[in-house]
Amino acid sequence: MAIVNAIKDFMGNLVTQNYTELPERIQTGLNKYLKDDEKILLTLMDYRAIYRAPKFVDSNTFFNSWFILTNDRIIIARNSSNFKRFRDIPLLDITQIFYEIDNTEPRISITTPGKEDIIEFMRAASAHCQDLEKVIDGAIENAKSRKRHTGKDDFVLCSKCGSQVLSESKYCSECGSRLDSF
Repeated sequence: MAIVNAIKDFMGNLVTQNYTELPERIQTGLNKYLKDDEKILLTLMDYRAIYRAPKFVDSNTFFNSWFILTNDRIIIARNSSNFKRFRDIPLLDITQIFYEIDNTEPRISITTPGKEDIIEFMRAASAHCQDLEKVIDGAIENAKSRKRHTGKDDFVLCSKCGSQVLSESKYCSECGSRLDSF
């Protein structure tokens, strides 16, 4: 009987899973990671986040991670007890984005120079993906608009890996190293 009750509790947790609200400890860590003027626009749990790097050995996949859209970037965070960043994708670096939003397995494919990220969402979370295309496209357009208005180069090079990173970032979006400017 104890096993049956444990299975019912587990299944009940799956049914009542919140796909849009970050757990408290992840939210706290994320708030420390964000830049001062960065705002969260959308959070959604995904089924799988696939990163295809230029070198195969650098590619990786995480299951049940968090898709976090801000006004400057997309952050893929591991679903763990604390905030652990898997990927940062600056909105201004996105060259192509494909949406396969339906009720079965919603998916987006994001292409940046030399890299590809594929984010697949759970079928149970598909209801939260209905306006995903509009929200992401709006965030990209707003980021481009802000860039046109500032007219300055907002990037620095990471001293460890040489990647181009937003100048206001505290950490490199590729290797995770703390940037020298802080």
